[in-house]
Amino acid sequence: MYKARPSDPKTSARQRDADRTRAALISAAQTLFSTRGFANTGVREVAELAGVNSSLVNRYFGSKQGLYRETLERVLDITPMLQGDKRRFGENVVSLFLGVPDAPGPLMMLILSAADPEAHATSVELLHKKAIEPLARWLGHPDGEGRAARLHILWSGFLMSRRLLPLPWLEEVRHSSTRRWMEAAIQAIVDEGETWGAP
Repeated sequence: MYKARPSDPKTSARQRDADRTRAALISAAQTLFSTRGFANTGVREVAELAGVNSSLVNRYFGSKQGLYRETLERVLDITPMLQGDKRRFGENVVSLFLGVPDAPGPLMMLILSAADPEAHATSVELLHKKAIEPLARWLGHPDGEGRAARLHILWSGFLMSRRLLPLPWLEEVRHSSTRRWMEAAIQAIVDEGETWGAP
């Protein structure tokens, strides 16, 4: 009778090490790509922050471009934002944006990729695939794609005005009329065509 051999503990340990290394490199890449940008981040710097040998970037991702793509694919996920009450979307999104203002995020990776043509092309491709298209489907008719694009314009402009080209009066945005405006502007786009409470 055939018996399955137990998995080799050495193989399992190597796989766990490889998974940990990949995760560490992606975490380090997210931090550096979203704070320094793709063009100003080197493979050695990513590896140093991850605490591993720089040759492992090529082993696991093929290149810095490959690392950028996989990192952005993992962190650019809009679906958690689409789980709550649609009628409170503006309020929920602004709270999310303000909850961790200094955390490295995918929007900053997208914005800071512009200095490198290949990374920028990857950013545009994944922005559409992972954010604009799912958001457009969630928004639905009328003009889901256009409304998704307008929301992206609001969000990226807001982030740039707080992080890249900071305006002093946005420091108090948590309790200001600007926050209320942002919530209302987002919600107005979501509400286009909706008939809340209609039979």
